[in-house]
Amino acid sequence: MIFLNCIEVKGLSKKYGNFQALQDVSLEIKSGDFLAILGPNGAGKSTLMKIISTLLKGYNGRVEICGYDIEKDTKKVREKIGIVPENFLLYDKLSAWENMVFFGGLYHLPRKVLFERAERFLKSVEMWDWRDKKVKTFSFGMKQRVNIARAFMNDPDIILLDEPTASLDVKSALAIKNLLKEINARGKTVVFTTHILTEVEEMANKVAILNFGYLVAFGTLEDLSKNITDKTLTVEVEDHLQDDLFAQNDLRVQKIGQKIVFNYTTTQELDRIINLIAQSNLSLKSINSSNGDFNRLFLKLIDKGRDKN
Repeated sequence: MIFLNCIEVKGLSKKYGNFQALQDVSLEIKSGDFLAILGPNGAGKSTLMKIISTLLKGYNGRVEICGYDIEKDTKKVREKIGIVPENFLLYDKLSAWENMVFFGGLYHLPRKVLFERAERFLKSVEMWDWRDKKVKTFSFGMKQRVNIARAFMNDPDIILLDEPTASLDVKSALAIKNLLKEINARGKTVVFTTHILTEVEEMANKVAILNFGYLVAFGTLEDLSKNITDKTLTVEVEDHLQDDLFAQNDLRVQKIGQKIVFNYTTTQELDRIINLIAQSNLSLKSINSSNGDFNRLFLKLIDKGRDKN
């Protein structure tokens, strides 16, 4: 059976003592989405991920995965998901291959399927050459690659990852990102938490932003970017730039090397900037306009959660 919304979170709240980790969070994740969950430390990202992953109890609200309630139908839910928690779910004394076979065996896979998947996913994260080495001898990045490969052994419809590339070297991070893109392209739903905003722009088609336990933004990057009205015009010049070249014109301007970055909101401001550039007789090397970057969007949206607190 195919469900349009593969994950439904309804009115989810969670407290640790007097600390409100989540406050009335509701969202719907569609089949095939690639969702990034963002927020500063303590925003509620890991708590939300643990609840969805069936690893945390004692909350208010309701979560359904592929039509199954995660409390009432936990076993069926776990058949649908692959989990990569913040801590490694591996046995150090076993080899990479033995870990893959052990965890795959928990799903009672036929021997041929079990071995085929173990080989395919170890190769996908570039760990096949180390398959017979014990996990305890691996670097942090190598362990994480095996940890993620392990999560695919049951061929899940949904993969849930808590900070999958945190503290990884460039090679390990790239292998993991490529695997997640490949899995998503095959129709699987990917949900991951991250602090790395460039990964969001590179991989995700939707974003959920948490702050102080509140869901302060949810939607596509295109939809969320409508919250930014500020724009930039970046001019790179051949000439030597004087620090105060545009300082007397009441403009929001920043000099970065041979680049001048103007911030503006209205078309009138843009016209003034263009006239000043034309009158300056500078030799232009390049000129680029932007509606603002994701860093600024993220910072603006988390302020909404701060206002609620």
